[in-house]
Amino acid sequence: MFDFICGEIVEVSENSVVVKNNDIGFSLLVSQNTLSVCSVGKQIQLFTHLAVREDGWTLYGFSTKTERNMFLQLVTVSGVGPKVAISILSATTPEILANAIVASNTSALCSIKGLGKKTSERIILELREKVTAFCKEVAKIQLSPEQKEALGVLVSLGCSTNDATDRVKLAVENGANTVQEIINASLRMR
Repeated sequence: MFDFICGEIVEVSENSVVVKNNDIGFSLLVSQNTLSVCSVGKQIQLFTHLAVREDGWTLYGFSTKTERNMFLQLVTVSGVGPKVAISILSATTPEILANAIVASNTSALCSIKGLGKKTSERIILELREKVTAFCKEVAKIQLSPEQKEALGVLVSLGCSTNDATDRVKLAVENGANTVQEIINASLRMR
């Protein structure tokens, strides 16, 4: 129904933002990754998903189409609703999540708050084939295994994927090679 919304962010809270568009304030629930790129007064475009349930309508917002697509995949899994999907995407990036699913890494999924072993296994079982193509696209991003690991750590510490990628690339340009060197150099950047 709504593909995206553009406007000025007028309010930011713990897990939502309000975007003003044509004198209407749209409240959107967002992941921590999306929240990290939002600030009051900023003009933004958020990709959306409208969840219609018998107890109300909820508008979800995403900073990238990739994040929204992963959200839409997650909510197709039995036992994973929109709030759980947002929680999962707040704990990791779509890229790291897809790699964990394809690798059948249940321990990585179980480490996400609110996900148990059975739900993690169900996510892997139901989404493995669907996200394989996604992983092939992500593999085209030219990062070494060390850089990808450092990227994952930075994202888990709260950096947005774009910010973490920029930090990792700059750290490598400045001579960092190992995962620890890349992380340390990235964390020192402002």
